[in-house]
Amino acid sequence: MRKWILAGTAVAAVLTGCSEAPQQEARDVSEAPSVSPTAAPGVAWRYSYDFQLEDEAIAKVQEAHASACEALGTAKCRITGLDYRVSEDKTVSAMLQVKLAPELARQFGKAATGEVDKSGGKLLRTQFSGEDITPTTSGAARQHQDLSTEIAALEKQLAAATTAAERTALNARLSELRSQLAQVRGTMAQASALLASTPMTFNYYGRGGIAGFRTNPVEDASRSFVSSLVTMITVVLQALAVLLPWALLLALLVMVAR
Repeated sequence: MRKWILAGTAVAAVLTGCSEAPQQEARDVSEAPSVSPTAAPGVAWRYSYDFQLEDEAIAKVQEAHASACEALGTAKCRITGLDYRVSEDKTVSAMLQVKLAPELARQFGKAATGEVDKSGGKLLRTQFSGEDITPTTSGAARQHQDLSTEIAALEKQLAAATTAAERTALNARLSELRSQLAQVRGTMAQASALLASTPMTFNYYGRGGIAGFRTNPVEDASRSFVSSLVTMITVVLQALAVLLPWALLLALLVMVAR
């Protein structure tokens, strides 16, 4: 009897663990992965979040996210894009784009997700995409050093030049090298700008919304079907309206002839 009691207890424990596992998974599935993309130096990151919310909650959450960005100040966060729309089938969708100081991006995304959770929404998708800027900056730095060294040497030669032809040739070469140096500095500035801020996009989808679509494709397809059906019936009725009198006249003529 004691063996049966112990076996029953063990089975109950296993069943309890199995029943709790899906619940734990359901609780954690809407949380963003706890990773730190900013830990990779020299990588320019882009963040993207897709949220599902009740239609009436989207404007409030979007405004809360925008206000959180504004509260950080323009030096830390700037709003670069905003969109809010209601489709013909009353499906609400919205978008918010911001640029953040890289060290604030991860925490800002987690806080934004928490705001969605508080409003009864959920996270559908998170995407972090990065571009490694290190090869570009390293190559540009080497090229900058080489050009600067060559320019300095040519400037010394120009100072010591004794003929007009020599000075003309040196000035032409210096002009070419300085143009190349300006391009290199532009490349370095662009790379620095990419590393200095992290773009983040929030996409909000309401009831009937599907991630990646601004409207519900099923609703769009149903409207297209109805529209096509109406067009077909209209064409058939128009054809009957034109041809039926002539068909009746022809039938009458045949009857008279017989």
